[in-house]
Amino acid sequence: MLTFTFRRALPVAVALALSLPSQAQTVSAPQLSGPGKISYDSRGMPTIQAGSDDDVAFLQGYAHAQARFFQMDLTRRQVSGTLSALVGASQLANDVQSRTLGLRRAAERSWAAMSDDTRGWIAAYAAGVNQWLATNPLPPEYAALDLTRADPWTPVDTLCVGKGLAYQLSFDLDIDATIQLGAYQQAGEAGGFDGTALFFGDVHRSAPADDRVTVPGFQPGAAGAPAAPKSEAAQRIGRIDPVTVGLARDYRARIAGNPLFEKALAGRDTPIGSNEWVVSGSLTASGKPILSNDPHLSLSLAPVFMEQHLYSTEQRDGRAMDVTGVTVPGAPGVIQGCNQTVCWGTTTNSLDVTDVFQETLRLNTYGLPVAIVHDGVDEPLEWIFQSYYVNRMDGTPDNVVRDTSLGYSDGAITLVVPRRNNGPIVQIDSANAQGLSIAYTGFGATQEIESFRRINRASNLDEFRDALTYFDFGSQNFAYADTAGNIAYFTSAEAPVRTDLQTDGAPGGGRPPWLIRDGSGALKHDWMPVANRQSNQATPYEVLPADEMPFTINPASGYFANANNDPIGFSLDNNPLNQLRPGGGLYYLDWGGASSLRMGRIDRQIQAFKEAGHKITPADMQALQANTKALDAELVLPHLLAAYDHAKASGAPEALAQLAASPGVEEAIERLRAWDYSTPTGIAEGYDAGDNPLALAPPGQPEIDASVAATIWATWRSQVLRSTIDATLTSAGLGDHLPSAGLAFNGLKFLLENFDALQGRGASGLPFFAGSADVAAQDASVARDLALLGSLSESLKALGMEGFAPAFGGSTNLADYRWGRLHRIVFDHPLGGPFSIPGQNGIPSPYGFTDLAEGLPGIARDGAWETVNVGNYDLRANGANGFLFGSGSARRFVGEMTATVGAWEVIPGGNSGVLGSPNYADQLPLWLTGHYHDLPIPAAAAVAAADSTLNFEP
Repeated sequence: MLTFTFRRALPVAVALALSLPSQAQTVSAPQLSGPGKISYDSRGMPTIQAGSDDDVAFLQGYAHAQARFFQMDLTRRQVSGTLSALVGASQLANDVQSRTLGLRRAAERSWAAMSDDTRGWIAAYAAGVNQWLATNPLPPEYAALDLTRADPWTPVDTLCVGKGLAYQLSFDLDIDATIQLGAYQQAGEAGGFDGTALFFGDVHRSAPADDRVTVPGFQPGAAGAPAAPKSEAAQRIGRIDPVTVGLARDYRARIAGNPLFEKALAGRDTPIGSNEWVVSGSLTASGKPILSNDPHLSLSLAPVFMEQHLYSTEQRDGRAMDVTGVTVPGAPGVIQGCNQTVCWGTTTNSLDVTDVFQETLRLNTYGLPVAIVHDGVDEPLEWIFQSYYVNRMDGTPDNVVRDTSLGYSDGAITLVVPRRNNGPIVQIDSANAQGLSIAYTGFGATQEIESFRRINRASNLDEFRDALTYFDFGSQNFAYADTAGNIAYFTSAEAPVRTDLQTDGAPGGGRPPWLIRDGSGALKHDWMPVANRQSNQATPYEVLPADEMPFTINPASGYFANANNDPIGFSLDNNPLNQLRPGGGLYYLDWGGASSLRMGRIDRQIQAFKEAGHKITPADMQALQANTKALDAELVLPHLLAAYDHAKASGAPEALAQLAASPGVEEAIERLRAWDYSTPTGIAEGYDAGDNPLALAPPGQPEIDASVAATIWATWRSQVLRSTIDATLTSAGLGDHLPSAGLAFNGLKFLLENFDALQGRGASGLPFFAGSADVAAQDASVARDLALLGSLSESLKALGMEGFAPAFGGSTNLADYRWGRLHRIVFDHPLGGPFSIPGQNGIPSPYGFTDLAEGLPGIARDGAWETVNVGNYDLRANGANGFLFGSGSARRFVGEMTATVGAWEVIPGGNSGVLGSPNYADQLPLWLTGHYHDLPIPAAAAVAAADSTLNFEP
């Protein structure tokens, strides 16, 4: 999340000049080949009509700029490394790292590789943006930044926007895993335990918390092929060299705090995710498929997506284009949506398409690298000289000057390694002549924007599959349904084949692809040269063929679902590197350990419908998108309840019996035992699914009771993670190397479920339920129960103390512990102030949303960690403001594939990003309460709902 200092209050009236037309107006646009039209409905959603795809793209660029130009400008600059020229010197260090990474260089490669037709389409879009810039005042944010002009939009800017979004959904770094494994191994050598087993077997497990998968029984290769045997080789992990760890630590320190790397550093606790599921007509009341999709992204303002409807009468393959859904401001086309016969959605897939390499460097006399050494041969680096500009923001308009403070080793030179798909050197250790480089499929001349262009016009399954062959990076799970009754799931993007995994059947040197790899060539860690080029392949290395990527078409089960989970179960045995490819070599998609709880809830609910013989309706799917039942609690709470029952049993150890009798414990257990696992706010000010957002009603007693139980569960889970996983690692000298909270939870759940076999000791041999001398003196089961009940007692004490006082005022009455007092959301804008909801820095938002209370920022909303209606927060939270969240459904959509597709949608905010517009936050009340608006599918229906129009004449 980018955050800058808001400098002054701006009158909302500034935005009125940018409001939508109140009646039909005519705009002169000489760039058009014919007349065009933009019709706006009451939500500010434009329906764009023109006689050619290029003219539609021009008008789409105009409409995007009108509603979202500041967002577009911010995005292109963040990706390009030119933010400081917009928002000042505070972003200069981030610009250096972004420029080093080189997504803009990659966008330029994509532009050069495109067809003339597609280049014309993107150029037309850029021309539309610039038409708006040339004839309208800039949005209000620019006045706060002392700017009166903005750089024109270019086609490469559009590709930067596309690259940036795909990057956020697919880029990962092997930095943290390497640092942590190195620390675990070192601690294990000092403490007499197996640090490698501690890492992989105990607290960084590949196996997910739940075992539901998208395509059960999938076998790589041709459909119906016999299962390939699993490798007999154990997972061998080598010792991490201290120089490698040092390089990783130094690089992490350099990029910490840069929003472009936030997701990559967050690892598997990233807020980036999504839900999708499709049920076939055999399971629905209408006999037609229903597709549901809600991608999870940052919930900043303006929203990530903007709704638009595109209609081109240009005939391609005998058809016009009539497509609607959500778009990405800065790029043409619809990214998720429906045309007249096809609907599609996406979730993020964790495909491993990034490797970090430790390189041996050749240095010149100035200590600057000039080559890497590979197989004993010097391979020259490419040098790129950089210039940076900074907005002084000193009251002088447009005072943007060149920065001269950066030396060659500080960012003035970027070093590119051709061997690594033209990836950069990102860290240098001159003393040891070592460095880190990054190889990433996104650095190539990828064509994902071409993929979406073709999807927008796809009329059937074959055309859709062909369009996906252009989707080169971004690692998505595509959900498909059509009016002919077909449903399908495809894993997209190009997965590089590592030489050692293919030729040796094991990671070279015991260094798997999710750790920093050897760049010398000795361990065969390189990506393989192309041997079997795939259709429309962009990555210049060998990639997995399409039939080895998980997919299913019209599954016998009648449905599929994906929520960023392991799609085929390769990680369920905690070893993602023991499945063989049909032709030999290891089959590798990613490390595993992905989210699984949302998938588990979705799959259970659809299975329940099937078992009950219930025919599914769109309303059922909307209710499932609003589901807030916590599967983590359903799976783990029985262990806490059992601990209490053991404590109450005759002959229980005194220490355990005392815990069961401590203040509030019995009542808390009773409340948890009666809980249905839902997570409502429980307060009159809270927004819950099904509420009337314009007249919030006081909660009933069942909602209050569930809300209290949700609070008790969430605070207990935080405490038990700290008192078991965290305490054990801290006592082993690893307090600075704790796993992400999600991984810690997975580890705790594994220890509890396998207690009979492990007796609370992990694969490392460390005991995880021996947090004190009293506990250590007991037998293992008593130690476990003391840890679980002790954590409940401590969490109840904390709820009545200072850390939670802003929410609960020091009350020890459990009935006061309403979930909505803790679980709140803030919709941040980079400039804060009135642009955010609720307003920030003492400046209120003009849209009526206020903080819950003094000291409690944000809006209370139902949901919790990894519920279907997601509201993820820090699982280690330990205070009134620790449960705030800022990510979730960037769009909710349900579509039924009737002859005229029935569709419903909502976005978290509004279509306009211009402060003062009535469409800045008009959909937010619907989003907060699980409601939708109708999404007209034919353009004629959308135009009929319009209440204002812009006519364009060439």
